[in-house]
Amino acid sequence: MGLRESTWMADDHCALADILGARRTINAAAASELALMDDYVHGRTLCASPWDTGVTEKDLYSSAICELAAALSSTFAAVHNKLQMWRQLRPLVRNSFIDGSLDMERVKTIHDHLLHARPETVVAIEAEVLKAAAEMAPGTLGREIDRLLTEADPDWDREVRKRAARTEKRIRVRRRARGLSSLTAVMTDGEADEQLSRIGAEVSRLHPEDPRSDDQRRGDAQTALMRGETLLCECSTCLTSRGDVADTEAPEHGEPVAVKPERSDANADATGETATEGTSSAPPGPERPTREKLDKSPTDPLPPDTTTRSRPGGGTLIERWRAIVENNPRAVHALHPDGHGGMTTPPPGALTYAPSRALAAQVRAEHPYCLHPGCNVPSERCDLDHIVEFDRQNPERGGWTIQTNIGPRCRLHHNLKTRKLWRTELLPEGVLHIVDPLGNHYFTAPTL
Repeated sequence: MGLRESTWMADDHCALADILGARRTINAAAASELALMDDYVHGRTLCASPWDTGVTEKDLYSSAICELAAALSSTFAAVHNKLQMWRQLRPLVRNSFIDGSLDMERVKTIHDHLLHARPETVVAIEAEVLKAAAEMAPGTLGREIDRLLTEADPDWDREVRKRAARTEKRIRVRRRARGLSSLTAVMTDGEADEQLSRIGAEVSRLHPEDPRSDDQRRGDAQTALMRGETLLCECSTCLTSRGDVADTEAPEHGEPVAVKPERSDANADATGETATEGTSSAPPGPERPTREKLDKSPTDPLPPDTTTRSRPGGGTLIERWRAIVENNPRAVHALHPDGHGGMTTPPPGALTYAPSRALAAQVRAEHPYCLHPGCNVPSERCDLDHIVEFDRQNPERGGWTIQTNIGPRCRLHHNLKTRKLWRTELLPEGVLHIVDPLGNHYFTAPTL
């Protein structure tokens, strides 16, 4: 029995060593990727000649970051932040990253917590930070670094905390699947504790029978506090007392009655629809079997849905247009190459550079984010850029200020297009085709 246990332990140790070895390889590969990205950006910014073309080193840096972001299906901010982190790493931390001892998450934790610390302080605690990184999870490691900084330089720590409380507060929204969003707020520890205390007080008033999970209760409590309301309990007793439960029980015999909630006027106005008899009827299609029919033949399966849906050309929009463009990259594929939207006479406002308030609102509503591939800057923070350039000397000849020729573009990507580093054209079916300085083709599908 003892020999068998020793064999098992030896096998387990071997398997664990393999896992750790694979992890070190992954960490070293991540460091190698950042080093190669740094070399790429450095090489792309060497040819700046502002006295000839007006393109500065900053423009070329931004374009190089955008090239990497597009190739990696990432964003400018993500690539830029990784590159800056790599360039700011202390030698000992960078070497530990390169040899695979540290992973990306711990490297980022060390970088973020040591950022703006006095160089002499960093040198004094760097060895202790690396020892802690070998044994601690990222969250615990961050707190340990803060403790070391406080002990080594208390005056700096007090000053930097005051400055951070004034300057680093922010809120970020991330759109998720199924109509949900993540709202991330950066605030002081005291403000976070206060908010959590208020959420906990709301949740504590609920009855134990409330069917929601702890996360759902806290999420609903946060929404109620935001609206200045009180979190309501959803147990059956409370719902009944408030009259929130409709009598939807089906009779014991016969067909069940489906209860459809009434639409409010606000919902009708928001969707632009009118509640009529026609809108409540079921769409045409095969008749669904009733309970009576199913009871008579319970073993007969429902016929499979053999309806075929048309997919013109097959594949996605981007797949189709990539094939078209790459087969003939020098051709003009734009839907309206002149930027006139297929019109011969300019409509009112088309020859004015700035779009009207109504047109701007319509364009931003149709395009929630910057048109550049992968950019997630909201359109309300973007410039409204002409896809075909507006001609200030002869407005009738250049691209017009119309719905099909303007779109939101953040200031960064707007400047890259203005400097002629990136080219843009609007294809049929609403696909935006963008070409980087290296001739790579990228596409943005229309917003549904």
